[in-house]
Amino acid sequence: MDSHWLILSSNYIYKSFGQTLFFIVIIGLYVFSALLAPIVLAHHVFIRSEESSKQNTSSIVKTIKDSVKSSGTILAILAVFVGSIMNGQLFAGMALEFYSLSDSPVIRGLFYSIDALSVIALQMPVSKFISRGMTNGHNATSFIIKSLGVYGISFAIFACGVSSYWWICIVSLIVISIAECIYAPLINIALVEVQPDKPLVDILNYRLIIAAIGESVGSFLGGWIVPALRPAGMTPWYWCTLAVMGIMPAIAANQIDKHGKRAICH
Repeated sequence: MDSHWLILSSNYIYKSFGQTLFFIVIIGLYVFSALLAPIVLAHHVFIRSEESSKQNTSSIVKTIKDSVKSSGTILAILAVFVGSIMNGQLFAGMALEFYSLSDSPVIRGLFYSIDALSVIALQMPVSKFISRGMTNGHNATSFIIKSLGVYGISFAIFACGVSSYWWICIVSLIVISIAECIYAPLINIALVEVQPDKPLVDILNYRLIIAAIGESVGSFLGGWIVPALRPAGMTPWYWCTLAVMGIMPAIAANQIDKHGKRAICH
């Protein structure tokens, strides 16, 4: 019964007040839900260390405050946040673009099917690639930044197909599934790696906050900007902008990594 009221309410808001307010309300609910539990509710985590049997208490609020004091932690948080924005495009902007390319239910149905099948097929080889890289000294944050570059490449390919070539969009979906295979499994690992002394449950909770806000922003941008730009045929510019946002950090991180290795060699 509750779900029926939610559907009726959402339809009423959408039809009465338009798309912009509808998305603002959705994002507001996401942010409110994400922040309510850790800030309002009493939340304590007890930890025991090998050196001491004394119980210590910590909270998600303290963990978040401590996280902004470290540049490595901030980098990991930013990488996860941007990745969430990229991932959010799959559920809004990309879906809207793909559905506008064809009236065929079969082709429209391919959108999420191709993504799901690609993730299933590619997860194992991508995981082996990540495992080999971590064995060679790369951390989870570096791989998440690499995934931003893969997201960027997929958006660049998508920009080439949004005009009339649905098969190019299919190719971009396969590429974005590679990014998902890299990004999704490593979010928790990246945040735990940079804060090994913090309570695990707190890190996982604020990871959910980051991901919820990022995907909400990404879905909002895609659901608002794409329909606004489509009548003028300017949506490729939106996807190219996202492509640059993803590719540039990956290139910069790769160059920094190369310079670091050269410095060690010399």
